[in-house]
This record gives sequence, C-alpha cells and structure tokens, in this order.
Amino acid sequence: MLKQRVLTALVLAPLALWGIVALPETAFNLAWGGVVLLAAWEWGRLCGLSGAFAVFYALFLAGLIAALFGVPGASRWQASVLLLAGFWWLGMLFRLAGFRRRPVPHGIRPLPALASGIPVLLGAYFAVVLLRHTPGLGYPYIILLMLLVWGADTAAYFAGRAFGRHKLLPNVSPGKSWEGVYGALLATIVIAVAGALWFALPMERWPAFLAVSLLTVVFSVVGDLNESYFKRRAGVKDSSHLLPGHGGILDRIDSLTAAAPIFLMGLNLLVRQP
Repeated sequence: MLKQRVLTALVLAPLALWGIVALPETAFNLAWGGVVLLAAWEWGRLCGLSGAFAVFYALFLAGLIAALFGVPGASRWQASVLLLAGFWWLGMLFRLAGFRRRPVPHGIRPLPALASGIPVLLGAYFAVVLLRHTPGLGYPYIILLMLLVWGADTAAYFAGRAFGRHKLLPNVSPGKSWEGVYGALLATIVIAVAGALWFALPMERWPAFLAVSLLTVVFSVVGDLNESYFKRRAGVKDSSHLLPGHGGILDRIDSLTAAAPIFLMGLNLLVRQP
C-alpha cells in the first residue's frame, strides 16, 4: 500500500504542478473541471447513487459549471457561488461540532446529501479557477494554497502520531487529535511567513495574510472531517479506488474543497484591499 501511495504521488504531484503553472486558461478550466466531475461522481456514489445515476449527477454539476460561465453577469454569479460555499462550510463547522457528544447517524439521506455536493464542489471549482485567473493572484497563490493544505496535513499527521492524546472529533474521525491541529497551525505560520516573504507583501498586510492562512487551514480540517462524516454515514472507507493507494479523488481534495473558497475570499477581503 505504501509503495502504491508513493508511486501514485510521484506521478500526480508533478502533473498537477505542471497543469497549474503551464496550462492556458481554457485548458486549465477543463482539466480542473475533469477532476471536480470525477469527485462529483464519487459524491453521487457516497449519496447512494449507482451506475448511470452517479454519472448523471456529475453531468448535472458539469451543466451548472457551464451555465455559470455563460450566464449574463457570470462573474457576479461565480462570486455568489463562493459566498454560498463559505456559508455552507461555516454551517458545517457547527454541525460537525455537534457530534462531539453524539454519534454520527448511520445511513445517507440522498436528497440533502446530493444538494450538499453543490456548494462543496462548485465552490471548490470556482475558487481555484478564479484564484488562477484573477489579476494580482494567479498560479503562485494556488501553489501557496497547496503548500498550506498539504503542509498542514503532513504536520498534523506527525504531530498527532508523536503527541496525540486528546481526540478532536472521535465520533467522526477517530484518528485526529487536537495536538495534530496545533501542529498544523504551527506549520501554517511558518508557511505563511515564507509566503509573505515570497510575495514581498508590505509588513502592514502580514497580520491579515497570516489570519487568512490560519483560517484556510482551519477550514481545510473541516473539509477533511466533512468527507469523513459522509463516508461514515455511507459505511465506506474510501470514496472510490481511482487512485492506487490513495482511494478516490475526494479523498485527495477533501481539504481543498473547503480551504480554496475561504482562501480566495480571505485574500480578496483582507489582503488585496488597497
């Protein structure tokens, strides 16, 4: 299993980096859209859809993405999707906190679960697309976002293994600890400071940039817990077996689905203001 994970990562990581940096706008939108639609297919399966019905759900999401590019005032509609995603994730934060003292119910309610996939997946899609194409941001900020998410996840893993004593949300994800979260936040501070230096941000914007980075990582944890919640309700370990040793697409981008909208909105609200 470990060998499969390493080999898969060695293939996917350079490919993803190349796509982020080198692809032109339309090609990038289509490539990232393909990733999100595979995740939508997995989400449909988690929600109890099988066969063609899960494919139809992914195609429905594809239709929504296309409509949000073609509708008059597309930029306003896309911004509204990000706002919807932000409110959805805030609500999910409080919903997940409720499972500290009560167990996660078994079984999926298909319609509410399928509806939940809309802000999760559309928010992730448009956050990354807008981050890539917004003047003054671009692919360096996507790379920073990836570093924040992956760096925090790696730090949480090692801090949790070394020091983990207090469970974060055992009814949803028994392996996560508060010590892991603290390790993730410490790593975030280091990465954010490096990012501020990399982008040569004025010192007066450092506190806002640090706050946005920390909030991004907090919600990346929520994104991870969100998928764990749905998988626990569905009674499955992985969202699919598309990636050898890694499970499914959702298993790889679960943190990003929450982190990306928060990161982009935070940059626009706090950091990039004159």
